[in-house]
Amino acid sequence: MPFESLRPYLDALEKNGVFKWVDREVDKDWEISCVGRMLFRAMPEERRIGIGFNNIKDFPGSRVVAGVIAASEPMVATALECDANAAAIHERLIRGLTDPIDPVMVEDGPCKEVILGPADADLGAIPAPIWTPSKDAGPYLTPLWVTKDPDSGRRNIGIRRCQIKGRDKTGILFGAPDRGGAIHHEKWKSLGKPMPAAIFIGGDPVQYIVAPSRYGPDELSVAGGVRGEAIELVKCETVDLEVPATAEIVIEGEVSTDYTEPEGPFGEFTGYMAGGRQGPVFTVKCITHRKDPIVLGVISQFPPSESSMIKRILLEASLLKHVGQDLNIPGVVDIHALEAGGCTATLWVSIKKMYTGHVDQVVFGILGYFGMSYYKWIIVTDDAVDIRDPFMRDWIMAWHVQPDRDIRILANTAAVELDPSGYPPDENPDERLGGKVIIDATRKFDFPDLSLPPMQYMKRVVDSWDDYGLPPLDELKLPKNV
Repeated sequence: MPFESLRPYLDALEKNGVFKWVDREVDKDWEISCVGRMLFRAMPEERRIGIGFNNIKDFPGSRVVAGVIAASEPMVATALECDANAAAIHERLIRGLTDPIDPVMVEDGPCKEVILGPADADLGAIPAPIWTPSKDAGPYLTPLWVTKDPDSGRRNIGIRRCQIKGRDKTGILFGAPDRGGAIHHEKWKSLGKPMPAAIFIGGDPVQYIVAPSRYGPDELSVAGGVRGEAIELVKCETVDLEVPATAEIVIEGEVSTDYTEPEGPFGEFTGYMAGGRQGPVFTVKCITHRKDPIVLGVISQFPPSESSMIKRILLEASLLKHVGQDLNIPGVVDIHALEAGGCTATLWVSIKKMYTGHVDQVVFGILGYFGMSYYKWIIVTDDAVDIRDPFMRDWIMAWHVQPDRDIRILANTAAVELDPSGYPPDENPDERLGGKVIIDATRKFDFPDLSLPPMQYMKRVVDSWDDYGLPPLDELKLPKNV
């Protein structure tokens, strides 16, 4: 059964040993972020857990959880209710992208247990952390934003940073102009009207995982397809929008289209501070929440992070579907986005090469999906290569590539907006250009045999390993026919 809300999901994580509540008093303005950062920088992925804080200084009775959506592949698999491996995760996400299930409306839900109008709504009552202490512009929420196209009524949700600027005001960064929220904002601006918007925190974790989907399908419908059951929505109190009924907190209001003010800086997925810049302002009209709401924060900033894991699994699945199903390009075995590049800079692809031009066909199919903005580095190799093994990637680059023959540079292409190498701070980011490096690391002819014992002997040793009295082995990782 899908998780109806954040709370049974946390219970499941705790039961599986990958979530823990912290009873010690913590300071939201530095301690929450530092504890979360240690989990990602000082622990291997297989040991990472989600954390909950139930004793927050100056916020009695409040709770904050972080790292509970995508600290590791097993955690993501728990959210998606599938096996804990990349192939199973991709399969479950592709199901949602291919066969979405539209949300259903309900009359009421837990998110409306408390309703606060303009006079009582106060963002300062929410224990929003400072995620990069002494460097962020202030406390930030990392929620899901809901907007609608004023012409088509098409809904979009996305994880966007939300700078708290006062009791009823936040900043917002929509990102690149081809993203759903940015498209909607421009349309409302052309009408000369503020844009209705709603923020929600918590709910089914699947909603966070599918939020980076490309503009097109309703992400809440994709979430329904992934979970195999429709998301339940309720109407907002003050704006013409719908939000998940089981959300922990809902913040309703309008985004300015005729007024901007400084937003940021904020620690971003590139590992660098981004902003400040001028941006629109979100004015709060109403806050609804559960009686004892839990604030869910998404750990971003320097990779690896929760946001890089979310991006990785969703973008990999989306690209596999796009290239294999939508474009009908055969032979694509695996796609892996590296978290060190925020999952938008470096991409590895393994293919079963079948014809002349196959590598280019795959590469340009991928680049077209993102309007040429993502991926400065695309490396394509043969299907027998485990592109998720860092050592194998290094080995392939050492011995499968001739720089003068196999590397191609594309100049003056669209670039990732937050790439600090793309332009100096005083240059308009809207006019940025970048470049692409395409590396064909496939074999162009027959290679010599590998300098390894025959596989049948290696397997016999593995089967008898305990008899040698040696320390236990990790997973056997050997090159195949490469």
